[in-house]
Amino acid sequence: MAVTPIDNDEAFLREVDEGVRRDQVLSLWQRYGKIGIAIVVLGLAALAGFLWWREQGTVKAGVTGEEFSRATEQLDVGEGAKARPTLERIAKDGPGGYAPLAQMVLASDAVAAGDNARAIKLLDAIAADAKAPQPLRDVALIKSVRLGFDAQPPAKVIERLKPLVVPGAPWFSIAAEMTALAHLKAGNPEAAKPLLTAIVIDTNNSPGLRGRAAQLALSLGVDERTLKLQPGQANGAAAEPAPAQPAAAPPAP
Repeated sequence: MAVTPIDNDEAFLREVDEGVRRDQVLSLWQRYGKIGIAIVVLGLAALAGFLWWREQGTVKAGVTGEEFSRATEQLDVGEGAKARPTLERIAKDGPGGYAPLAQMVLASDAVAAGDNARAIKLLDAIAADAKAPQPLRDVALIKSVRLGFDAQPPAKVIERLKPLVVPGAPWFSIAAEMTALAHLKAGNPEAAKPLLTAIVIDTNNSPGLRGRAAQLALSLGVDERTLKLQPGQANGAAAEPAPAQPAAAPPAP
């Protein structure tokens, strides 16, 4: 097949075009190639640093977990002098959720030693810690309010527990019971009735909690039908032992 001058011109132009493109790519590489390499190297270094940091965090958490477990075991066997320094250190700078957990254990230790003021201070710190898991903060709030119930004005108890007195919330019943007791202490039984009723009709609550609430509700004049009690159940609820000074000392959660 004969090659025409037009074919030769097209081939020549393609070669020229490819040559120009190679020159452009080479020029761009010479101008920006080193920057690109630097970016890649920096990216890899950052990734390696992140992976190392995460690995170190995992290792530290593992070590702290072992220390925490050993310290709690020491407390259980009466070796508090050995356990407390470790728990204090973890409570101060422990990774993840170990810090509030250590504070919680130290609070329980303080209660056992009769130092409720220290326990309340530790529990309030957990409840106010935005970094702590919300369930742990809620437990700390419940325990703090219970320990300080007698010394706190009823209005303060009601205000502090308000975020937990929400039907369907995990701690509703326990918080509702203490709130109802606070209303009774403040001389406002009408505000206590619906809370006690809600506790009684929730069959997921423990028999003891429902029994206490039913006894109080009946004593306040709440009708058995409102409480959805079975025939004879009211007597059984009323027969359950009442907590000493119910309006001033809520039972432990």
